[in-house]
Amino acid sequence: MPNILASQDAKAECLLSMWNYLPDHLLLSIFKCLPPRAVLTASQVCFRWYRVALDEVLWRDLFYQHFRIGRGIPAAPRSLSWRSEFKRLHFRTPFVESEVIQQHRDQVLHVSFAHNGELFATTSKDGFIKVWSPAYPCTLKHEKDMKDYSWKYTQFSQFNSNDTLLLVSGVHFGSHSTSGEIAVFSLDDEFELRCRVINKPYDIFGAWYNDSYLLSGNLFWRANYASSSVLYLNKASQALESERESVVTCLYKFLNKNASSIRTILVARCPVTMSGEIDRRQSYHSDMSDSLTDSETSSLTEISGGDDGGTCQPDKLSVECTESHAGVFKTSDNQPGFSVSDATAAAEAPGFAEDCHLLADGAAQAPSAAEEEFCDKYLIFTMGEQTYTPHQIGIKRIAASEMKDTIDRLKHRDLQLVPNNDVEPHSDKFDGIDHSIELHGHIIGMCLSPDHRFLYVNSRTWPKGYQISDPLSPPPIAEEIDIHVIDLVTLTEVGSLLRSHKAYTPNDECFFIFLDVSSQYIASGAEDHHGYLWDRHYGICLQKFGHSNVVNCVAFNPQDPEVLVTVSDDNSIKIWRSQNRERAVKRSTSSQNLE
Repeated sequence: MPNILASQDAKAECLLSMWNYLPDHLLLSIFKCLPPRAVLTASQVCFRWYRVALDEVLWRDLFYQHFRIGRGIPAAPRSLSWRSEFKRLHFRTPFVESEVIQQHRDQVLHVSFAHNGELFATTSKDGFIKVWSPAYPCTLKHEKDMKDYSWKYTQFSQFNSNDTLLLVSGVHFGSHSTSGEIAVFSLDDEFELRCRVINKPYDIFGAWYNDSYLLSGNLFWRANYASSSVLYLNKASQALESERESVVTCLYKFLNKNASSIRTILVARCPVTMSGEIDRRQSYHSDMSDSLTDSETSSLTEISGGDDGGTCQPDKLSVECTESHAGVFKTSDNQPGFSVSDATAAAEAPGFAEDCHLLADGAAQAPSAAEEEFCDKYLIFTMGEQTYTPHQIGIKRIAASEMKDTIDRLKHRDLQLVPNNDVEPHSDKFDGIDHSIELHGHIIGMCLSPDHRFLYVNSRTWPKGYQISDPLSPPPIAEEIDIHVIDLVTLTEVGSLLRSHKAYTPNDECFFIFLDVSSQYIASGAEDHHGYLWDRHYGICLQKFGHSNVVNCVAFNPQDPEVLVTVSDDNSIKIWRSQNRERAVKRSTSSQNLE
C-alpha cells in the first residue's frame, strides 16, 4: 500500500514538473482556449500562472470572444486594460434585480433622477407623483395626488439642475382631451406647490430652461390642418397670491401644417466653448484599478436569464464602428448576430471586486450659474411636415443675450398674463426653425447624453418608398425600434443602433417609450415586456430587464450608472444594481444587522 501511494505521489510530482517547464507562450495559448472562469481559477495554482493569467493579449482575446465583439472595434476611450473592460461589462453593469416597489396602483409611466443622484421621481396613471430615495432600501420621501387638481394622470417629471424644484406634467380629465398642465414643486420637507401652467398638447411634456424658469406650450388650431404652436417661458416660483397666476411670456411661435404640432421639447447646452471651439470632452471615464490581491477565489455570480431578466440575444445583428471616440455604431442585419447569453463566466472574488468602486463615473456635471447665464442653448423638439405623427427633429438656437433680456423683464413682471396663457398671442409673425432632421418614422422617445453632445432618438421606421397623400393617414410603422444618434455639434445623424427592442401599437395608439444614456451605457424601455441595456462604445446588448408588461421608461442614477430604475405598465418600479453594488449593499446590510 505505501508503495502504491508513493508511486502516485511520484507521478503527480512528475506531472507538476512538466507544467513548470512549459514555456510561457504555450501556457498562454492554453489559457486562450479556456473560458474566463477557468482562467481565473487557474491563476490561483501558482505565482507563475497568476502572472500569465494577467496577460493583456490574453484578456483582449477573451474579451472579443466572450462578448462577441468585432475585432475592428478598439477598446473604449480611457479604459486602463482589456481585463478592466471585461470586469466593467460583467461586474459593474446593472444586471441584478435588487428591489421591486409596488406602491403605485396603476401603470407607471416615467422615472427621472435628480442630478445629484439622491432622489428619483415616478409618475403614474394612478394620478400620483412620488419622490423616492434610491439608497437601499428605497424609501418614499414625497407624494401628491394630482387628481386633486383635476388631473387624469401624471406622465413626466424633471428635476431642475440644482435639484431644488421638480417639474411634473400631466393630462387633464376627458376621454379625448389633449390638454395638460405643468406643476412645479419645491423639494423641501413640505413638497410645496409653486406654480401651475397650461401645457397643450400634453406630450410637449415641458422642460427646464435653467434653475428658475421652465418652458411650456400651447396649440391653437387654424384652417386646413394648420395650427400654431406657442412656447412660453414661465417663472417656476411665482410668489403670487394664487399658483394659477402666471409670470410668463411668449418665447416662440411656430406655424404647423398637415395636422402636425410641436411636441416633446428638450433644452440642451450648445456643445461649443465660449471661444467658439467644439467642446470635445470625452463622455467616457474610468478610474478602475487593475490590481489583484492574493485573496482572490473562484466564486462566481451568474447573470440570470429567463423571463425575469437575463442577457440580451438579438437576432441577426452586427456592429460596425463609425466613430469609436463617441461610441456611435451603425448596424446591419445581414451579418451573424452576437449574444452574451454565455456571460456566466469571469469569477469575481472579494479581492477582485474591491477595486470596482466608481467615483462619480460618468456623472453629469451640472453647469455653473455663469455657464447657464452666458451659454447659448438648443431648443430641441419633435415635429412633422407631412403628417400628424412626429417624424422630424427640430432645432432652434436660443441666444443667451436675448434670453437674459427676457428674463430681466420677467423678474420685474413686465410680462404677466393672469390667470393663464390660454390665449394665442396676437402677432402674426412666426419664428423659423434653424435646423430639422428627417427620421422617416414615428418618433417615440429622445434624450441627451450626459455631456449634451449627442441626442438619442427612439423611432419606429416607415416602409421604404412610402408615400403620404393624406396627413391623417401616416404610413404603417415597424415593430422594431431604431435608436438614432445625432451629433449636436454638426447637427447631423452620425449613426443608428438597430436593436431587438420592439413596440406593437399602431400609429393612432403609439405612445412614448423613454430611453436614457449614461457615460458608458444606453438603456430603453420596450413594449415586449423588457427594458434593454447596451454599451455605448461596443454597441453590444448587455442585458434585458424583465417585467410582466410594457416597460415605459428607464433611468440611470447620474452619479452612479451602476444603478438603473425601470418602470412598467405592471405597476412596478424595479431597481437594478451591478454585482459590485449589490455585493456592497448586502455587506452593508449584514453589518447593520450584526450591530
